[in-house]
Amino acid sequence: MQNKMPVKVLEFLFDALTDQSPRSRTVGRTRGAIELSQAILGKGWAYISQLEDLLLETDHRARRIDIEAFTTYFELPIRSVFQKPRFVTAGAAGFRALSAMDAAALLVHLDDIGFNTDPMLLIEGLLPTLASATHVTGSEWTVLAYQRLQQKTQTTIRADAIDKDGEWTSSKLKDSSGRRLEFTRVGVQPFQLQVSGSKYLKPRHEFVTCEYCGYEYTKGDPEAALTHRAEHARVRQCIDPTRLKQLQDRLLAVAEPELVIGSSPIWMHRQIYERAFRFKREMQFDFTQWEGSARHKNTCPESQAYLFADHTAACGSGAIVGACAFWKDETRWRLRWVWVCPKMRRAGVLARRWPQFLTRYGDFELDLPLSEAMATFIAKYGSDWQKNSIKGLKADE
Repeated sequence: MQNKMPVKVLEFLFDALTDQSPRSRTVGRTRGAIELSQAILGKGWAYISQLEDLLLETDHRARRIDIEAFTTYFELPIRSVFQKPRFVTAGAAGFRALSAMDAAALLVHLDDIGFNTDPMLLIEGLLPTLASATHVTGSEWTVLAYQRLQQKTQTTIRADAIDKDGEWTSSKLKDSSGRRLEFTRVGVQPFQLQVSGSKYLKPRHEFVTCEYCGYEYTKGDPEAALTHRAEHARVRQCIDPTRLKQLQDRLLAVAEPELVIGSSPIWMHRQIYERAFRFKREMQFDFTQWEGSARHKNTCPESQAYLFADHTAACGSGAIVGACAFWKDETRWRLRWVWVCPKMRRAGVLARRWPQFLTRYGDFELDLPLSEAMATFIAKYGSDWQKNSIKGLKADE
């Protein structure tokens, strides 16, 4: 997280967390804290005033806490919440509030810093709502992971402005729960607070990028390893293709088996999208030049594409070794992109189809910039009009 905390709020944290006297805190659940939590869970929303009261019930050091500064820092959205009116045309008074889930996440973050917020007051009521979720927000992730990560995290908060000319000093403290706190000042001004849980261990994970598929992940993290494995397999289908039965069958049954238009099967659109994405990554473009996706067809009548079936037996009959896409601008067609898997480049994949493309689309235009390989290809196989259209252009410009 790159966010910074206002200096005055960090000063409050220094003062509050260095106060370790027993009278400064309330330890354990109170009746008031339980009632407030039940009210928040019942509405699904936590008014700012309720959060202030809840924090005071669990830790008296939070009496001067700036809740909005912390919600901004931890990127938790405060919204205006209204009681549902009986008449939609009636006026209503709104209250600033956090959702119950975001309120629970805020309590977890404050607990990580060193306040006794008892997040389980809300989490116990929220966990059942996440039991069947397939995707979660950041706050929901925080709630799900709290019990497993309690006292195992390290939080670092820095001030938004410092006087760099002052003397840097550091002081350390261990609180009653075993957390290790380190306070850093520049001159008299607070610069950084670092809080490590009593069970925190410096991670040994290494952030790496897979050279094959380009996926960035944390080595040693089981969740990241599973995600990388899925991405690796998806990329392998494009880079090292094997026989695809659907295309094998189509080659025997359809007059133009490689052509992809709006009425083509969804699996063909999905395969085009994957190669359009590979082209985008390889050329470092900002967007994917295909109006479909892995889930939805490209139904634009101006758009047509082709899947290139292997004709060399290098990958096997029915293997998709590349693809391209065309777009019609008013009266003239334009070749938007061509992508061929690395092992099949310079194997005649595009040259084999170029005469067919010229017959179907005429002297079609070429999207710029052209790669060096594509410029060389046009100089050899392009029509006279295409050769003239790229004269004076440098590759990749």
